[in-house]
Amino acid sequence: MRIGLPSAETLQGGSLKALILTVLLSVFMFQLLRTVGLRAFSMASETYTSGTHSAAFVTCPNDTVAKDLARGIVERKLAACVNIVPAITSVYEWQGKIEEDSEVLLMIKTRSSKVPALAEYVR
Repeated sequence: MRIGLPSAETLQGGSLKALILTVLLSVFMFQLLRTVGLRAFSMASETYTSGTHSAAFVTCPNDTVAKDLARGIVERKLAACVNIVPAITSVYEWQGKIEEDSEVLLMIKTRSSKVPALAEYVR
């Protein structure tokens, strides 16, 4: 018993063209189907897929503001996790002068779809 593709002699005109077209479409559609499948799996299992998650960085003037903001973000389910990094130094230009301030950094991990709502809340 022989298993495999038929030879070119066995295929006649339209059959050979159909086989070639099927193979080409399969090759070109693989990436699209793979991407769709991974996204569907990601939604069903809540695992990571590229482009679905984002990180945001927000500075706060002190620990109290940082903790209040972080707690509000998580309570409103705008992010899965917020890390608070104390005592960073920010150097920036303001009104033509170089300024330096001590701040607290929030590292916010969220879904990309929640970024607009997160930005609105932080403002």
